[in-house]
Amino acid sequence: MMSRQESREARSGLILVNVLFIVALSALVVLLMVSSQADAIDRTVKLREASQAGVIARSGELSAVTALRRDAVTAPETDNAAEPWAAIQEQDIAIEGGTFSLTITDDQARFNLNTVANGGLVTEDRLGKILAAVGLRPALRTPIIVLVRAGGPLADLNQLTTVGLTPAEIDTLRSLVTVLPQDTGINLNTADERMLALLFDSPMTASLLVRTRQRNRGALTPQDLARQSIYAPPGVGFTSNFFQVTSEVQVGDTRQRIVSSLIRQSGRRGPEVLVYSRRRTATASE
Repeated sequence: MMSRQESREARSGLILVNVLFIVALSALVVLLMVSSQADAIDRTVKLREASQAGVIARSGELSAVTALRRDAVTAPETDNAAEPWAAIQEQDIAIEGGTFSLTITDDQARFNLNTVANGGLVTEDRLGKILAAVGLRPALRTPIIVLVRAGGPLADLNQLTTVGLTPAEIDTLRSLVTVLPQDTGINLNTADERMLALLFDSPMTASLLVRTRQRNRGALTPQDLARQSIYAPPGVGFTSNFFQVTSEVQVGDTRQRIVSSLIRQSGRRGPEVLVYSRRRTATASE
């Protein structure tokens, strides 16, 4: 049998074990509470950063809208890369807690694929030249035209996968092709030299037009073409109404990117610029 001393020692040992268990359990509870609180704080910080980034990105979009509306009032006869609307671009500008970038591009600098629905032989031939220029199979022209006429207007070039184009081939097309919700011409003031060579079927003419644009501070006019005996092909112009604005903001560990598609049109109170499509991406670094 246990002596009284042994019994007391056993009880003391049991009490000690219970105390240690309770202390360990309490420490675990405290650790879980602290961890949960830290996670909640982290989520709050990320939500605050995301909200701040979103506001800044939308402010960039608004600045582009304002600039394009003003341009329609002050210089409606031309849209070119030397105008104020094209000069609002920023790259990695420092802001409180991060950086901000803004780019604005003219969507009418490229061939609007949806125009093949009603454009006839001119747009069909233009599509064929573009396919050849980017190294894609000429046989793709017919199924693309059928797709646009049967299921168009296309909302995204990625829909071309249904006629056999790979994502890589579609990305190759993007430098010269876009899809817009209305029939549009190609702006000779913003089209690059490769597109101009396709439009005029002449690299020499394209080079000449680029040099003329540079001398004229970015702007071509019908008179410039006439003086050089250059005939403007169908489906081209000197102004644009479709633009794309990309606002990218980094605040802390949160990065947001908003791509906004804009249309400029006449409204009751004068020119107006509307957002008809907006895509947002957000990532947070670990």
